[in-house]
Amino acid sequence: MRHPHAIAIGVSLALLLSLAAAGCSRSTLTAPAPETAPVSQEVTPPPPPSRLAGPSILSTGTQLPPILPVVTQSWYVLTAKVARKDEVTVVSGGRYQLSFERGSLDKDALITIEEYDNDILDIQLGPHGTVFGEPVLLSIDFTGTTADPGSIWADGSELVVYWLNEKTNLWEEVPGTTDWARRRHNVRLEHFSRYVVGGKAGWKQQPDREQD
Repeated sequence: MRHPHAIAIGVSLALLLSLAAAGCSRSTLTAPAPETAPVSQEVTPPPPPSRLAGPSILSTGTQLPPILPVVTQSWYVLTAKVARKDEVTVVSGGRYQLSFERGSLDKDALITIEEYDNDILDIQLGPHGTVFGEPVLLSIDFTGTTADPGSIWADGSELVVYWLNEKTNLWEEVPGTTDWARRRHNVRLEHFSRYVVGGKAGWKQQPDREQD
């Protein structure tokens, strides 16, 4: 027969071994998860400037306010044509026509006219930022818009063209003239940028407009 002390020691050892095993098991289950790399947070850039109105520019009869938040838009090319620096060149697309004089360009260039909606008089002209030695004539056909006296939507708006000054993020007026008989508004451009047609506040339709 085994001695009681030996039995007690054996039980104690068995308990110690059981506790040790349980401790190892518990530490395995509760060990902290390995550190994961922080999820990168993509910074969304501020939206680019957007047009302020389309035909509604003409229907409001109000001058364009500062640029508003973006309306998603995809620009597409209406036309692309090479203009030679020493030639008179006309580039037409949609409602728009550009007339280059000799000396307007200091080198040959691929001229583009882009828009994102053919019902909205808002265009980009390229190469963007091109500066001209001789002004380039931009002629805009406004037939059927609310500025057209013959349109059922006519509201007496007086047309005005604005260009987007990217340094100030403001629209600036471009002086121009309107050929009411041919339904065309003409401005002379010193450079290529983004241009939009709007209406001046407070102008009334003149009775003799058809005879201008």
